[in-house]
Amino acid sequence: MLKISYTIKRQTVRINVCETPWDLDRFIRFVEANPALGWDTETTGLNWWDADRGFRVRHVQFGNAHESWVLPVEHNPEFVAAAIWAVRRAKVLIAHNGTFDQHVFEACLGIPLEEIAPKLLDTKILAHLVDPRAVKEGGPGLKLEELTKHYVDLKLAEEVKGSMREIAKRYKVKKEDIWPIVKTFDLEFLLYAGMDPVIAFRLFHILYPMVPARSKKRGLIGWEHRLAHITAKLERTGYLVDEAYAMRRVAELHAEETKWVEFAKQWVANVNSNQQLVEAFQKLGFKLTKRTKKGNLAMDAEVLDSIDHPLAEAVKKATKAQKWRKTWFENALNGRDSQGRVHPGINSILARTARMSITGSIPAQTFPAGDGYVRHCFLAEEDHVSVSIDFGNMELRVMAAASSDPVMLDAFHRDEDLHNLTAIAAFGPMPEGADKHPKRKAGKGTNFTVCFGGGWGAVSSQWGIEESDAKKAVKAFWSTYVGVKAFSEKLQKEARRTGYVFTATGRRLPVDRDRAYAALNYYIQSSARDITARALIELDRAGFTPWIRLVIHDEIVFSFPKGRAQELTEKAARIMEFVFKGLLVPADGEIGGRSWGSVLELEDSKH
Repeated sequence: MLKISYTIKRQTVRINVCETPWDLDRFIRFVEANPALGWDTETTGLNWWDADRGFRVRHVQFGNAHESWVLPVEHNPEFVAAAIWAVRRAKVLIAHNGTFDQHVFEACLGIPLEEIAPKLLDTKILAHLVDPRAVKEGGPGLKLEELTKHYVDLKLAEEVKGSMREIAKRYKVKKEDIWPIVKTFDLEFLLYAGMDPVIAFRLFHILYPMVPARSKKRGLIGWEHRLAHITAKLERTGYLVDEAYAMRRVAELHAEETKWVEFAKQWVANVNSNQQLVEAFQKLGFKLTKRTKKGNLAMDAEVLDSIDHPLAEAVKKATKAQKWRKTWFENALNGRDSQGRVHPGINSILARTARMSITGSIPAQTFPAGDGYVRHCFLAEEDHVSVSIDFGNMELRVMAAASSDPVMLDAFHRDEDLHNLTAIAAFGPMPEGADKHPKRKAGKGTNFTVCFGGGWGAVSSQWGIEESDAKKAVKAFWSTYVGVKAFSEKLQKEARRTGYVFTATGRRLPVDRDRAYAALNYYIQSSARDITARALIELDRAGFTPWIRLVIHDEIVFSFPKGRAQELTEKAARIMEFVFKGLLVPADGEIGGRSWGSVLELEDSKH
């Protein structure tokens, strides 16, 4: 048995690394004496779904505050059996971002998500409930290295959690490439692995008492863990990729990129070379002033947009085609498993407001809004159809209900056009059939922009509204919806006094005192997120999870059997709809063809 020691603030931590099956007796006694265990895995990468093509688990680790055990499961099948036994024996497993480790155990060691999830406590969830701010926002962050630095020990974070960068240098590879090649019994690697369950165990005992009493009382800890389990099941299911469609788009975008790269060769040999572009534009007589953080002349989108020359247009078009090709279509094709599915990375709790995000092979938040161009790449099951169910005006309804604004509430109860109402308050009566009228657009832009925390400048720039009209519309908004104004002022006062506001679900949202005006936006966005989260939980309870493919903000995408699509869509929509503080937040579904993109085409045909 290998033994490694490390000191955390004068406390010695012992790391035991099993080398032979004879070492397991002590490990078994350790597990039996510790019903709650820190837990972690080390693997060859992050693509847990790719076990058929080389992904494997290398180590499984367990620990408490002062001792841990590393089982090199790739080294001996008896260590595999011991790791499986320990996970099943433990009453509580404490992990950071434990969804990944659950996927690893299911894919590589055969224990399903459903067996592990009930005993898992995830320190990432607890950390978010304590303080969701990223490091760049002045918070502790949510990554294990960041949290170790903030809550546990700076020296530990730098020496151990940051050690994989140094190990990668020693092996002369990038950090992302070190995981499959670092030697099983590399002592620095074993120290890194052995400390993870210790850190998770300590973090839990630091963070749990810090979770606001209001959050605990409202059951947010259990609620968020259940949500994480549901999104893990969606990740496991994955989404079928239309290979032929994706390959056509790749070919088209590659041809588009090549065309503009060739055109740009009149001036530069490489459109991706900032230096070549800078020199070319200077020779053409353009004065460049913007610089990068390193002091070099910048050549970003803002600079290119400011240059009126065919080279600038060629670079933008070539870059756009390349980005779309790689980010959307090649990403989907390269991320498929052996069954032709991609598995999204669904972060169930992120950002200051807890909004969910999707990363990996389906970066759905980056897809063009209201356009099936990328979404056609993803298919419902054979003999199924794609269905999208989303909430109607969720943020505005949350704003109306939370503020008890009489005008806004009356408009929703009467099913009146709220955008028209704001426009009328600013500019006077609208003509009949004014759905496309520029003044109504100003009203719509103002409603949504204020809801998302913006002012007249954002209304003007984001919605293409004249500055004078934007100013009138925003002024009219605050004078018309006095309940919203009063609620916003109340939240701002609370934020300036305490540094945070609480939502109806008991979630504490930090608000920077010099940006107290953002409190309304945070409250609305977080409340809307929780309505979507609640919908997922209720759908799961009703047995709909096997049909769910993605959740994107206020939209949930399904693959329903063709013959039952109408019935299931109506049932799911009724499950999703929710009454928030007395006001209905409705949900409506659209049934398309087999591709996800077909749903959007159906919606467009109705307008």
